Amino acid sequence: MTQPNQPAVRLSGPEGARQLRVFGDTPAQIREQMELAFDRFEASIPAHQGHWLTAPSAGRWSPAQVTEHVIIVNEGVAKLLRLLLSDKALRELPRTPGVQQGNRYQAPAYLQPGEGQSWEALQPRWQANRELLRELSAHLESADPSRRMFHPFYDDMDAHDWTRMVTGHLRQHRRQLEE
Repeated sequence: MTQPNQPAVRLSGPEGARQLRVFGDTPAQIREQMELAFDRFEASIPAHQGHWLTAPSAGRWSPAQVTEHVIIVNEGVAKLLRLLLSDKALRELPRTPGVQQGNRYQAPAYLQPGEGQSWEALQPRWQANRELLRELSAHLESADPSRRMFHPFYDDMDAHDWTRMVTGHLRQHRRQLEE
């Protein structure tokens, strides 16, 4: 187990890609898995409305904060996907490894949510981002696998892996909400 606030062991290269492969091999499967993850996360939201703004324990996020975090991450991934699917030059990003505390990956400050918003306030961003990711993933067939961007826990990933990561991230946080 990783010590608190220490860099996590990254599942780089083939190992990280193999772990994400569970979310589809072909572009059609990857899109299908992403849609299913969005559907399941969204379907879980009504069950949390009675405690939407309440964190389950100290140091944990409320369902509202978890949902906002997922939106923030997905908005960032959409920007990366747009770039990876284009012919624009890729610039090198800082290669800062992710941090794990206990068995939990820690979100960097720029991916952390605010104090919590109602689902009604978050829903337009959720829907807009879902539509954008759906639109971008429709172009996975033409993705160049040599175009890769760094991920703090998975190392360099192509457009397929970034889309798979969206699915895994949605699934992970839906399960967190269900705990």
